[in-house]
Amino acid sequence: MFMTMRYILLILCFCTFSAGRLCAQNKDAHAKAKEDILAAEAAFCNMARERGLEAAFAAFAADDAVICRAPKVYLGKEGIKEYFSRKDKNDKLTWKPAFVDASEVGDMGYTYGEYDFEGVRAGKTITDHGTFHTIWKKQRDGSWKFVVD
Repeated sequence: MFMTMRYILLILCFCTFSAGRLCAQNKDAHAKAKEDILAAEAAFCNMARERGLEAAFAAFAADDAVICRAPKVYLGKEGIKEYFSRKDKNDKLTWKPAFVDASEVGDMGYTYGEYDFEGVRAGKTITDHGTFHTIWKKQRDGSWKFVVD
């Protein structure tokens, strides 16, 4: 009976140690995911400024991503390209996340914040300021792509 108790205690200690390590790994994955998502947002915004909205949205969209632009939802990269192909190539959009969070295992996350838009329509400059939210998913290659914008 003494040997049985020793084995039970040993197993309990091992389980406690393993659970503690798993929690620490999840915290690390969670924190890293948040950092990586913020880096992806910054790179996304920089590309939009430097190469245009169509190129940036195509580069940072997951294959099955959707963008919601009233009155329609555009599905996948082809739908996103369709949407931006009809927009003025000189439109300017900048944004900055005010908040980021990620799943505990670090495979999905989301951001929200504010954006500024400037474009020309019918010879008149228009501006808009508003809020955005984006859902991000870690891809098999380790990169982050948005799945909903």
